[in-house]
Amino acid sequence: METHRYGGEELCKIWDNCKEELKKTISSLHFDTYISPLKLVEIRDETAHFTVPFEFCINMVETKYYNDIKNVLIEETHQYLTLAFHVESEYTPESKKNTEPDYAYTSSHYTDKEPFKSNLNPKYTFDSFIIGNSNRMAYAAAVAISDSPGNSYNPLFIYGNSGLGKTHLMHAIGNQIVQNDPTKKVLYVTSEIFTNEFIEAIANKKNNEFRNKYRKIDVLLIDDIQFISKMERTQEEFFYTFSTLYEDKKQIVISCDSPLNKIEVLEDRLRTRFGWGLIVDIQVPDFETKVAILNRKASENSIDVDNEILDYIAYYTSDNIRELEGVINHLSISLMQGKEITLNLAKEALKHYQTNDVHEINSSVIIDSVSRYFNLSVEDILSKKRTKELVFPRQISMFLCKSLTDMSYPNIGKAFNKDHTTVMYACDQIAKQVESNPELKHIMDELKKNIIV
Repeated sequence: METHRYGGEELCKIWDNCKEELKKTISSLHFDTYISPLKLVEIRDETAHFTVPFEFCINMVETKYYNDIKNVLIEETHQYLTLAFHVESEYTPESKKNTEPDYAYTSSHYTDKEPFKSNLNPKYTFDSFIIGNSNRMAYAAAVAISDSPGNSYNPLFIYGNSGLGKTHLMHAIGNQIVQNDPTKKVLYVTSEIFTNEFIEAIANKKNNEFRNKYRKIDVLLIDDIQFISKMERTQEEFFYTFSTLYEDKKQIVISCDSPLNKIEVLEDRLRTRFGWGLIVDIQVPDFETKVAILNRKASENSIDVDNEILDYIAYYTSDNIRELEGVINHLSISLMQGKEITLNLAKEALKHYQTNDVHEINSSVIIDSVSRYFNLSVEDILSKKRTKELVFPRQISMFLCKSLTDMSYPNIGKAFNKDHTTVMYACDQIAKQVESNPELKHIMDELKKNIIV
């Protein structure tokens, strides 16, 4: 049976009605996290097609909410439908395929018979790039190029270790240029792809097609140039490509994992030309920048992570930004499985990434840290004395045990030789005061930082 064809507004209305029904049976936390981001984009061949922002969401929706969604959708449309879920950036409805080319950006100089693929990732923009002391100059140069490609800083040579944001910045340049002027032909490739296409062109006697592709564009973004360092013929071909683009005042952006003078077996004429414009580096991010990146990644994944957990992750991961994203993805998946995001869960996520030795956080570590902060002895905090000078640090220690460990109230009570009701009272008092007392919040932040690192 042929499925009824629905327009965009009709699909939105159907899905809005379905969501109202789903709200009645799904917890608000899971509804906001997994159901709200879903978009019903097409009903075709008895299948309802949904898009999701991130790939990891698909598994959770399919395993936990597939039948719920299917049932309300059948009820709403009066048709038997199966469901299919797709990553938003990777799916194009059939209704749009006839009107939209299957490449990221298209120049007006190209027809459908001559598709031009920019290879740009639309997720990598200047807005999604976290600026810090480690990348500020590279970011400023990239923005300047985007505003006036070919007129300043040509070529731009960006270098730095893997995973620090070079590729993100290159895509951001390309995306911004195309946004400013959709007629611009922007091409992003890695030097490995350039090499492989060159070899294939030689083998198939398509040298002219290869040269036309690379020499008749407005912007060339070439990543990981170190890959061609030992390939003489590829270097020669790239030299002529570079020269043609440069003479035509076309923008060239090059990235490398090492400084220009450290690239081995690179022709002097290429090395010289790479330095004609501007050379900038991206250094390892400082602690504050790593926390900012983690905050952004957590927000993109629609998860709420306490500041002390973000600090903990930032301290115990390396300087590779991809690792930060990997840890956040681990937390997202754990949240989908119904787990609470705690410090111990972060420790579990860090197992494959940590570079610093992770020390265990327990009541002894917390009590020791609090006693040193308030210039007291551990014996004082654990004593039965009830002077104001001791009760306050003791309550803070109990509160930190509850918030930074998985200890129960009774277990915390045993550690302090107190009844669990005393611990509950102490935690409640400190929690209330932290919300209204900025000075106490500052003390707590300092203590958490000392305990975590």
